[in-house]
Amino acid sequence: MSTLEAAGASLTPNELSAPDELSATDELSAPDELSATDESLTSGQTLDLLHGPGEAVVCGHTNPDGDALGSNLALAALLRARGYRVTSLLAQDVPAPELYGFLEDYTFVPAAAYKGEPDLFVAVDAPNADRLDDGREVLARSRHSLCIDHHPDYDGFADAYFGDSGAAATGVLIWRLLKDANITIDKSIAEYCYIALVTDTGRFAFQNTNAEALVAASEMVSAGVEPSWINLMVYDQKPMAALQLDARLISRIAFADEGRVVYSWVDEADFIELGLKREESEGLPSILRSVKGADIAILLRQEGENTRVNLRAKDICDVGEIARRMGGGGHKAAAGFTLKKPLQTTLDMLLSGTAGLNCYRK
Repeated sequence: MSTLEAAGASLTPNELSAPDELSATDELSAPDELSATDESLTSGQTLDLLHGPGEAVVCGHTNPDGDALGSNLALAALLRARGYRVTSLLAQDVPAPELYGFLEDYTFVPAAAYKGEPDLFVAVDAPNADRLDDGREVLARSRHSLCIDHHPDYDGFADAYFGDSGAAATGVLIWRLLKDANITIDKSIAEYCYIALVTDTGRFAFQNTNAEALVAASEMVSAGVEPSWINLMVYDQKPMAALQLDARLISRIAFADEGRVVYSWVDEADFIELGLKREESEGLPSILRSVKGADIAILLRQEGENTRVNLRAKDICDVGEIARRMGGGGHKAAAGFTLKKPLQTTLDMLLSGTAGLNCYRK
């Protein structure tokens, strides 16, 4: 009997055939002076590079979350204040998630539809070019590039890099730039950064919540952010169908390694039957993570020929390392990967120990 069958799943062959995921002010006008490096610039050095006029684009990772989207919009506002014409891009040719549609100037262009040759390409919340998907073509024809990111696995793909894996969110890095740039930070800009921060810290509950994150949040509130309203718009507006998806997920919960690993799954049929969009399932990993006694939570999602996996950890385990072994990436407490394999095969790979699920609380 398969692991999913043992969990009470009733998967047909078609459902499981979803196959595998896995320093001068003018420095940017002097390409010969820039070389790809994984050594981070300071905030001041980064701002020295960001002087218009010129055409700039900002692009986040595929399947953008609150950090990717909020960081994109906040940086776009900063670049405009410094003289650039700015286009915010989406890495894939899909609409921006409606979840954050209440934000001011929430406008994006699919990278595939952008035909310009920008002076500056800025990747936010994306540590490698592969995560930019269609944005890679725009990157290739851009005059200069910059990566701003807080993941631990930046691979040096851009001309310049401003990063810190100790930052709770990429939005915190943008916040540092905004403050050091001495521009007026209005309510909308503060909201962009707050969305980035509150979503990537799990409402300040994840291990990445540190003193800087809380100080930054306080500063954002002082700039006009209303935390209760943001919480209402992002977390307390679930349609009934999304709650029904939660119920399906919970009904399929199973355990491994004496309860230290909890896992469950959803597939395309669930979304079709319930009339849901992918973005309306973002809270599913947190449901699994909340199970008492579990150190690692695994959410599997069958999407066409791929199985997407979200990993969450509570304490000792580094699920970012697990995800990197599987071709993905992320942080110690939250990571993911995609494989072009069926759900069951992907789950078996994880539970067999090949991915390194051996880091439990003692």
